[in-house]
Amino acid sequence: MNSDQLKRIEELKKEKNAIILAHNYQPPEIQDAADIIGDSLELAVKARSVTEDTIILCGVRFMAETAKGAQPGKDRHSPCTGCRMPSCRLSHP
Repeated sequence: MNSDQLKRIEELKKEKNAIILAHNYQPPEIQDAADIIGDSLELAVKARSVTEDTIILCGVRFMAETAKGAQPGKDRHSPCTGCRMPSCRLSHP
């Protein structure tokens, strides 16, 4: 991801009052744009304390559902549908 793309993502995050959480298995270009990077447990814990109106979770779908449960009044999106974890490939073809 180039610096212009990262700059645009930062502008959009401010405009939309959004935060990006990325699972640590996401590719580097996704992690570069993320505000918080961690494993499933760490992201679930940190999602509970975010103050932004919109949570963008780059990880497996169940993590977006966990974020919804932790912050029910917030919009949440999970744009990353691919999962490289073997257990996800087994449970989410």
